[in-house]
Amino acid sequence: MRRSLVSLGLLVLGLGLLATPALGATSIGSKLQLRGHLPELGERPVVRVFQTQAAYDSFRASLGDANLFPASSNMFMSFDKDILALYARGNDTGGRCLRTGPNATLDGDTATLDLLFESGTCGAPSTAHYPFILVSLSRVAADGSSWVTPARSVCASAPGVSDSRACASLGTSATSPSPAPTATATAAATATPTASASASRTAAPTTTVAPTPSSTAVPSPTRSAVAVASPTGAASASAQPAASGNSDFLVTAGLVGLGVLIGIVIMSARRPRRSIRRIP
Repeated sequence: MRRSLVSLGLLVLGLGLLATPALGATSIGSKLQLRGHLPELGERPVVRVFQTQAAYDSFRASLGDANLFPASSNMFMSFDKDILALYARGNDTGGRCLRTGPNATLDGDTATLDLLFESGTCGAPSTAHYPFILVSLSRVAADGSSWVTPARSVCASAPGVSDSRACASLGTSATSPSPAPTATATAAATATPTASASASRTAAPTTTVAPTPSSTAVPSPTRSAVAVASPTGAASASAQPAASGNSDFLVTAGLVGLGVLIGIVIMSARRPRRSIRRIP
């Protein structure tokens, strides 16, 4: 009797252990939104999760001129039904990009993206070494449950690459575009050069233009070369007519004088000579 009870207990325990993975792993519908290469996302693998449109827009703004992510209105998702997960591989071997399957896997408190490498650079140059992928995840799992809770995380890794796994907690991603500590550091390092570059670009015209009003010898950089040369050209043009006018006046006066002289000579030649009477 005891032996039968023990055998029955072991059978139930075995069935329970076999059923646990099946019950624990749940699929989550995922959809590719964008993929490509962008060095500004950092050198190391990182995952960012965006649960609201404000968080996503904040991330897009932090990239500055390097931003190539679409607006939320141009994506095939809505934040009331989905969330966004961004996985950046970091510095890779190059010549390949990432793609995702139709489902992510929820196991316990971790949702894992189903990522694969494929040859090609997704339109980037052949030297591109920073693949990333932006994926939308349904807020409702395949079993009908809402899996998006602060206790859970979203993880991803590049297949076949060691130390490429990165995760982001849903507990902090709602208020920050860079939820994980590593992601925060990467975002800060990314935003700083961008801000510095934009600041230097903004300050450059100010530095160039500022000395112009105080200096009279250097022309304003906003003026064209034609405008700078205009005063010189005008002075030359005004000086040349004055000299030409004086010369023309002298020539005209000379010609008039010569004409008068010739006229006098001709009239004198045509005047009849008076006979001179000789006094006897």
